[in-house]
Amino acid sequence: MQPPPTYLNVLSLSPYGKAIPYTGNATCEANKYSNCGFKNLKAQPELIHTVPELVADSALRSLVQSLNADSSSFFSVGCFSDPVQIDQGHRYKGYVDFSWNCKKCVQDAINYFSLFFHFEQFLRDQDFQQAVKLDWVVEQAQFSDVNIHGFCCAIFINTPVCASVEQAYTVWQRSLKMLEAFLSNIHRPSSSTIYSSATAPVNVLTT
Repeated sequence: MQPPPTYLNVLSLSPYGKAIPYTGNATCEANKYSNCGFKNLKAQPELIHTVPELVADSALRSLVQSLNADSSSFFSVGCFSDPVQIDQGHRYKGYVDFSWNCKKCVQDAINYFSLFFHFEQFLRDQDFQQAVKLDWVVEQAQFSDVNIHGFCCAIFINTPVCASVEQAYTVWQRSLKMLEAFLSNIHRPSSSTIYSSATAPVNVLTT
């Protein structure tokens, strides 16, 4: 029998819901603690430079870029990360919120449950040894652009308390790299995508 894992990977269903896309705070000015609204990085990947949360966090930036790649089966909904200092030391916390990029897939929450199950198997196969907590929270969502009611999923990551902020970030980084490696290898071709580079708005010059 294998010893119990050092990490904790759990899933729950949120009683709340959201609209996608959503608007941000009117006062958002490159402040990662403000809600700057939904950024459609699937259609406009260059907007990643406007996401304050990704300025100083290369691990989160890499994960978000991967989620929105043309080859990805997903798109990002939101993200956050923050170092925390307490009397006992340092830790990192944050989340990445994402959705299937498929009009059919988002309508059935079981598709996120399946991801969670296979991610757990992936962590064990990879002998993941970071003492981190990963909370998968499946939430109802109204995808306004395609007029579909369905679900999205946020994964909240919390590292253990470490002696330094650098050590805490190393745990955070390794955890996000595992998520990126897993999600980037999920390929479910869809003929009914929600977003793509073709949905990017076109700027028309008039004279």
